[in-house]
Amino acid sequence: MNYNSRILPSRETLAKAQRLNDEIIEVSGVDLVLSLITTADLIRSNIYAQLAKDYDVSEGKFALLMSLYSEGETCASELALRVGVTPATVSVMVKRMLAAPDPLISMTKSGEDGRSRLITLTATGVTLIQKALPNHLKSIRAFAQVLNPQEQESLIAMLRKLLRK
Repeated sequence: MNYNSRILPSRETLAKAQRLNDEIIEVSGVDLVLSLITTADLIRSNIYAQLAKDYDVSEGKFALLMSLYSEGETCASELALRVGVTPATVSVMVKRMLAAPDPLISMTKSGEDGRSRLITLTATGVTLIQKALPNHLKSIRAFAQVLNPQEQESLIAMLRKLLRK
């Protein structure tokens, strides 16, 4: 697959920018992080552009729908934690999604606390996720195909090591 990517600075350019007292600085760490950021940006933009095109679903909306699909109904504050955004952001997203002609989610009062609201997927939301997920996963797998299974496992281990830092 051909994907458009930004051009990263060469190691020589990075070294030149970091030179201290004419001492050459090791730039592999900077090169690594810039490459990771660029790769992640490229993958995200491509896979979520496809979701938007095929299903009219943004990255944030898909994350919210997937959370409800995989973990079930919940309140807005818990949903915000699951998706990694603020409760205010979830509130705006939920209001917009509820205003759609055929909403993908619904909201009901919590039995425990009349002030609290529970958010869940509608049948339309479940159907959308079930239709979109196979193609979404296929798009994600397409990026990994350049690596053989052993290389994929090695990269996963290295990335997890970076995340634990």
